[in-house]
Amino acid sequence: MPLETLVDEIRRFNRFYTGLVGLLDETLMQSPYTLIEARVLFELGRRPRIAGGGAGFLARMFHLDLAPVASELASELRLAPGYLMRILRKFTAMGLAEMRNGPENGLPVLSLTSRGKAALADLEGATNRDLVRLLAKLEDKEAMELSDALSRVTRLLETART
Repeated sequence: MPLETLVDEIRRFNRFYTGLVGLLDETLMQSPYTLIEARVLFELGRRPRIAGGGAGFLARMFHLDLAPVASELASELRLAPGYLMRILRKFTAMGLAEMRNGPENGLPVLSLTSRGKAALADLEGATNRDLVRLLAKLEDKEAMELSDALSRVTRLLETART
């Protein structure tokens, strides 16, 4: 198969899927968060981020101590660090995330607050409900086929990436 044909098929599927689950909507799942903001919430909920140490009063006051976290997370998500920094600042201003002294070496750690954890739980719950509604019409055999296909696609693309 020519690579151009495969590229067209992947792009067609991406357009289909993003439209199907509403990823192009301005906000995700009728929430106040964009897709990227929801992903950042997920990543912070998955594991707190060590911010490094030694930030002074002014750095903390202007949230400049978030820069190491923004840089690391931006690299993982392949986003511009400045853009991610704005999201992290927004989250701290909204009370969704905060810097705390970490359990190891006392280094500051950026993690979700209880409000941030609740926001993440709401997003994940809405996403899960939407997917359950979508998948409920599949027979068991079709659900297994879909699961197998998703696993195979993931494996093939991981192999192609390396």
